[in-house]
Amino acid sequence: MTQTLVPATPAAGPSRPTPGLHRVFFAACRSEWTKLRTVRSTIWALIFVVVCVVGVGTLLIALTVSRWDHRPFLEAAGFDPLLYSFAGVNLAQLAVGVLGVLVMTSEYATGAVKLTFGATPQRRLVLAAKVTTFSAVVAVVALVSCVLTFLICQGMLASKHAGLSITDPGVARAVAGGALHLVLIGAVAVGVGAIFRRTAGAIAVLFGVLLILPGLVSLLPSPWNDTIVKFLPSSAAQAMSAVIHFPQLLGPGAGLAVICGYTALTLGIAAFVLVRRDA
Repeated sequence: MTQTLVPATPAAGPSRPTPGLHRVFFAACRSEWTKLRTVRSTIWALIFVVVCVVGVGTLLIALTVSRWDHRPFLEAAGFDPLLYSFAGVNLAQLAVGVLGVLVMTSEYATGAVKLTFGATPQRRLVLAAKVTTFSAVVAVVALVSCVLTFLICQGMLASKHAGLSITDPGVARAVAGGALHLVLIGAVAVGVGAIFRRTAGAIAVLFGVLLILPGLVSLLPSPWNDTIVKFLPSSAAQAMSAVIHFPQLLGPGAGLAVICGYTALTLGIAAFVLVRRDA
């Protein structure tokens, strides 16, 4: 009788547990933090943000105090101590925007994005890690800058009995709104970088929306110009740091809703195209 020999099947070793999404996300965040802090341009851009927010606000309030008794009636009637103090945020948002774009496009330029997606195939998770890490860094820098600007500028205005206290109605919300302005613009910039993948094109689109589009809309006939300008990203974000209600700005809550809508739309498009295109 002939016996058929069947080769023995080697015993399977213990299977490695698949890491949960939360562990993969935290690992991706640590990787993004390493990339951010080891790039020299990050430090310089964040220093520029602090200089813009604190320096421009302090300079504007110093000029206002120096000619306090000679201000035109309309300027005196529409004076908002916080909106004037946070005038530098509009300039700082450009630095945050450029840095946010580079968070995505620099990896496409060097080809490192293939390594990133190879280590973490969940591309939407990579985008979420980039946005979370960058937003956390911007939030710390922006909040420190806004608080410091508030203390300096309101101290200068105190000599004219026009300074505000952090306990005054709406003041704490406005200070946090100035910081949130930069955080949300930064998140939009990361999304724009993911959509266009090229630094020059992404920065051109971002600057066009933040700088050029408001000027073009202002050329429209009234009341279309004033109505549309309110809903542009810069104006909507600026409304969050105002204490006095201005007709050309939305309310703080409406401004927050509009800029959050822009952020969600941009990141939604970015997440869609990331999984549809090759690296």
